[in-house]
Amino acid sequence: MGAIFDKVHFPGVYLPKDGFDIQELDEEITRIKALPQDYDRQLLLGILSLTKHAKTLATFCEFTGDPDDIFCTKSAPPQQLVQAIHDVIHGPPRKGVTLMFESGHTKGLRGGDETVNYPESHHYLARAIIHSGKTGIPLLNDIPGLKLPGLLDAAPEDDAKLFAGILAVECTRIALPPMPLLRPEDIVEFREANAPLLRAFRRSMLRYAADLNNKIKDISWAEFEAKTKFFVETQIVR
Repeated sequence: MGAIFDKVHFPGVYLPKDGFDIQELDEEITRIKALPQDYDRQLLLGILSLTKHAKTLATFCEFTGDPDDIFCTKSAPPQQLVQAIHDVIHGPPRKGVTLMFESGHTKGLRGGDETVNYPESHHYLARAIIHSGKTGIPLLNDIPGLKLPGLLDAAPEDDAKLFAGILAVECTRIALPPMPLLRPEDIVEFREANAPLLRAFRRSMLRYAADLNNKIKDISWAEFEAKTKFFVETQIVR
């Protein structure tokens, strides 16, 4: 993602860039790791670990959450959308069962008054769909076969940002060799060192998007994926 996009958005997530003690944060991460692990604790550990690098990644990662929106209640998405996302992933609940979803989580950080605020998992997916619809920023689903509510069934048309994003992902899959996981500092260094090349790459994807748009009128999403892959292999990768 660091090579493809100018920014990556995290809807509803608030991570402070300063105002806390980094050493005490490391100690808290170590303490939580020693506890019995479940999904919620694993999610919290990921959030706290990312908080350590929020300042480093500020030019790349956009955390859209409100620091005063504790438990993410002020901006919670419609419950119907949250329920629909749950049902797609896990299947509908038994008859007569009503599910309850926490809107989000918050945790205070030592060494100041800061907190981390982040949505519950199904709420996060709902926020991502809404945020993409409001801003026009492409929403990428990296789980094959998962059809989330609100996403397209047919191929999109006349959407330059979406086409450019799809083409960039396909080109990167084909052109880049397998790469090891990079530290946040390495990602930022790579982006800064290659800024002119990455800007030219993104501009070229917009130009190719116009050509692709003329080839995908009135087709299904599956046909669109096949045509996009063929277009990249024949028109871009030569």
